[in-house]
Amino acid sequence: MIDCIPWPSISSRKRGRPYVYSTTIILRCFIVRLWFRLDSNNALHTFLNTDCQFNQKLALACGLVSIPSRRTFDRRLKTISSDIKQKISTMGYLFAAECKVMVDDDHSIAAVDSTLMKAKGSVWHKSSMKKGIVPCPGIDTDARWGYSHTKGWIFGYKLHLTCTAATDEIVVPLTADVTTANVPDNRMYIP
Repeated sequence: MIDCIPWPSISSRKRGRPYVYSTTIILRCFIVRLWFRLDSNNALHTFLNTDCQFNQKLALACGLVSIPSRRTFDRRLKTISSDIKQKISTMGYLFAAECKVMVDDDHSIAAVDSTLMKAKGSVWHKSSMKKGIVPCPGIDTDARWGYSHTKGWIFGYKLHLTCTAATDEIVVPLTADVTTANVPDNRMYIP
């Protein structure tokens, strides 16, 4: 599906060193990171570098001949993360239009859910937040508190995901969005 997305062409007149790894290769690596729940780009780099037949097959499936450095993953994923929501939506539309792998060919069947993700660093307590005081460095001031019945109170963000709800077929993400943890799910269902 990633190869079907019309990516913007990279200008050859851009300053700096040209990209060695295309956007599609980096996005495939990002999907591997999400699929295997690797918590950092360093973990992704270590995972792909591991001398194991399965890991080498994954690297080849991503289109990698050599493994990029951790810093390359950091830089490139930062550049594509700004519009990753639009790219996942494009993949979802392509899937729905071309593959049509839905239950009984009904394109309205989808599953919507969200999950809380912890912010890195220390937590910012609500009393300090109201006063506008950041008690120590390294606190993510964009994150907020959210509650889950399974995880309890989490200081961080919430991933809202819509995917196909086929019973016997492959599950494909159709849309994805990240908000602060305090945004309720029902506010995100309609968009």
